[in-house]
Amino acid sequence: MPYTPEKPHEYRITPRYLANGDANGSPAIQRLLNAGWALSKDELANTFVTAPDLRARLAFLPEGEDSTLWKISAGPDAFAPPQWLVTFDDRTPPEVIEDFTAALTDAYAQGPETYLGDGGLTSGADTTLRLLTDGWRLNPTTPFLSYQSPDRLIQLHRRDNPLRHEAEMAGDTERWLFEVGPPRGIWYATASSRLPEHLLQTLTTAVTDPVPVNQYLRRVDLEHLPSVATATPTAPSPLEVARVRAATSRSLSVPRTAPSALAYSTTTRPPALSQAAVAGRSR
Repeated sequence: MPYTPEKPHEYRITPRYLANGDANGSPAIQRLLNAGWALSKDELANTFVTAPDLRARLAFLPEGEDSTLWKISAGPDAFAPPQWLVTFDDRTPPEVIEDFTAALTDAYAQGPETYLGDGGLTSGADTTLRLLTDGWRLNPTTPFLSYQSPDRLIQLHRRDNPLRHEAEMAGDTERWLFEVGPPRGIWYATASSRLPEHLLQTLTTAVTDPVPVNQYLRRVDLEHLPSVATATPTAPSPLEVARVRAATSRSLSVPRTAPSALAYSTTTRPPALSQAAVAGRSR
């Protein structure tokens, strides 16, 4: 028999940060293209999207040298190393990247003072204070300053030691590291020291947002979901549809009998009067 590929079905995945990664980066890239950014590709089919003034750039690297699939950067000089860098690996749910590129699109439209900031080191105080307010706690078991989510599925690490800017821009180290998922299903996102505070907050919100997300998945994709994730079909499967149709068909095939005269009566009718009684009453 010829091979028939399985059709994916739509599922609602909860929480979002445990959804599957996606090799198709179209939604995140489209946000920038709609804002007038330019698209280009190299001979390996890696994709690059560049801002009109060449100061901000997105790289989508399915043929990259490591598991880093996304690199997003910006700087005051188009021909010098960038000022900040954000990365996501190939397991990152695509909705996370889409949220960040949407925020970057808005920030870029407001000008360099918004998407670049003052160029100084970002303390992250507002971001981490918000996490602690939301029930996160400091994790003393790591060599970094680490914050852990209430469900223990997300950790945000901050390196306190001085970092070389060149090393950060090369992706050799990072100031902020997000570690998301159970031990065998972890994905990573990073941010460098000079990412403006408001974009760090946006990145943190995008990574940690638990809102359910819909994805089209096959059985093999469902098997790759972490066991702590919940996948709920948004529509009945073909088997379920067939069962409903079969049950409906059987119910329609059962012959119906005409209801009796008393079928829907709640009282007993009085006996019919004789002709003599009727004649007596008429007198």
